[in-house]
Amino acid sequence: MDFDFDNLSYPETVVIDGVEYKAQRDTSKGKMKIPYSEEPDVGIGDVIVQKAGKREIHLKVTDVQFLEGGSLNVGTNHPNMLTLNVQNTTAEPHLTNRVSSTINIGSVSGEMVQIGDQNVQVANVSIKQLVEHVAKSDDREAKSKLKALLENGTVASLVGAGATALLGLL
Repeated sequence: MDFDFDNLSYPETVVIDGVEYKAQRDTSKGKMKIPYSEEPDVGIGDVIVQKAGKREIHLKVTDVQFLEGGSLNVGTNHPNMLTLNVQNTTAEPHLTNRVSSTINIGSVSGEMVQIGDQNVQVANVSIKQLVEHVAKSDDREAKSKLKALLENGTVASLVGAGATALLGLL
C-alpha cells in the first residue's frame, strides 16, 4: 500500500479565484497554510472555498502572509507558503450569538446598585437592620407580622436573647 505523504500534509482542497490548491487548515487557530508556486490572487476580505466532501465551506480571509521558500518543500513540491487567517462564514448562522455590551457610566450613587447583563444581586440584611427599618415605618401590618415572627418559639430560640431587645424596638 502506497501512502501519498503530500495528501497527508495538505489534506484539504481550497479554491481561490477559481484555482484549486491543496491546503492544511487549523480550525482551532483559524489558520490555513497553502503551498504554492504561482502566487494566488487573494487578499483580506476575500472569500475562499474549502471543499468538504460534496459540500463547501466558505472562509473569509482576515489576514494574509506570503512567504517565499516558506514550504521548504516539506510535504509538497511547491516552494512558497501562503498563510491565511480565515473565519468560517458558513458556520456563523449556526453558532450561538455572543452579545457584547459596552456600558459607560459617569457616576453611580446608592446602596443597592446593579449594572450589567445577566447579573445576580445578593442583599444581606441583619435582623436588627430589618427590625429598625420596619420600626421607623408607618406600616402597622409589617410591624405586627414581624412582632409575631420574633415571638415565635423557634425564631426566638434561633435569635436568642436578642429577640427580646428586638421586640422592644417595635
